[in-house]
Amino acid sequence: MKKIKILAVQDPAVSVYVDSRLDLLRKFPKKDVEAEFDIVSWDDYFETMMKSFQGNADYDIVMVAGHLWLRDFVEKGYLQEISYDFEDILPVIAREMQYKGKTYLSPSFCDGHMIAYRKSAVEKAAGKLPGEIMTADEFVDIAEKLHKAGYQNPIALKAAKSEILLDALPYLRSGGKDVYTQTESGISCNIAELENELEKYVSLKKFAPEETHTYGNDDIREMLSDKKAMMATTWSGQLGVVMKDCSEKEDIGFSTFDTAWNVTWSFAITGVSKNKEDAQALLEYLRSPEIDALAGECSGAPVRKSNYEKGADIYPWYRVQLRMIEEYAEPFPPLAEAGDMNGVLYDAIYSAFTGEKSARQAIDEAQAKADSIQERSQI
Repeated sequence: MKKIKILAVQDPAVSVYVDSRLDLLRKFPKKDVEAEFDIVSWDDYFETMMKSFQGNADYDIVMVAGHLWLRDFVEKGYLQEISYDFEDILPVIAREMQYKGKTYLSPSFCDGHMIAYRKSAVEKAAGKLPGEIMTADEFVDIAEKLHKAGYQNPIALKAAKSEILLDALPYLRSGGKDVYTQTESGISCNIAELENELEKYVSLKKFAPEETHTYGNDDIREMLSDKKAMMATTWSGQLGVVMKDCSEKEDIGFSTFDTAWNVTWSFAITGVSKNKEDAQALLEYLRSPEIDALAGECSGAPVRKSNYEKGADIYPWYRVQLRMIEEYAEPFPPLAEAGDMNGVLYDAIYSAFTGEKSARQAIDEAQAKADSIQERSQI
């Protein structure tokens, strides 16, 4: 019996593949191949994956955060090129699977900015419900109105150190300039120019629980599901679990940011895999329409157009989510040394959010470090 080993991030969608009730891996048509998942938490995932690329583990397949890491991993020879028909996979997602015209990724689920809110509370405080597309300033305004209406901590922020860059991103983009910009000479980091936008994000802290700087996905799920927060931003790939045990589901409304970001968590075959043919067959099976529908049911974020259409009446966030993916989500440009570059920004934003440093000091130091990394990557 041949074995395919998969390194995967701990996420609701991934649980579908190993759910004993569905038994999907045993239904893989190649009966002489056994698939084994090793599921690792987000906090530890990147380090574990990098160790595997360095030969410290024998994974055939790893989960890759789409455009966030693709350029780096391809240029460093970590991934194997693959080939398949995209069928009805959303075109914007299909493009994310490729780098310089070659395909390296097979999509699993999406993680994009989605806002969930209690309709009754927001309508009472603001006098109306927000539209499907919200600006960062509108989010801040609703948070203020909820607070004035008597909700002491009306929002929750996913501001743990390992989460905060992407939680802050819609606010950082709200002034019209992005964190990274593609120019003729390369990609520039603009964090030093975003002081006002960072302070806008930090200002939300007064409307959130004191411990919000420790919050990750599970904390946001609990705050929304148990009515402990009236509004919060979460990932589209978390909405399935947010809504599963949610009290008063009919009271939850959905929006997205006009400055949203989305990444498609995807499977890739490692360059060192000795089972590339079987691994490619497994990926074909895992991205099938049937399994994508199951993954979407669990995580809340499928990748095929047909599953958004079929699920629209069952999952009330699908309509907004599809607009987020197709119309509003702006990816990062293809970064060199993406892990190091983004790591600098995570540290800077967290230090400003917790008050360890002023926004000005944090972003000036981050800009200098980012410039140094970029210079190094161009040598």
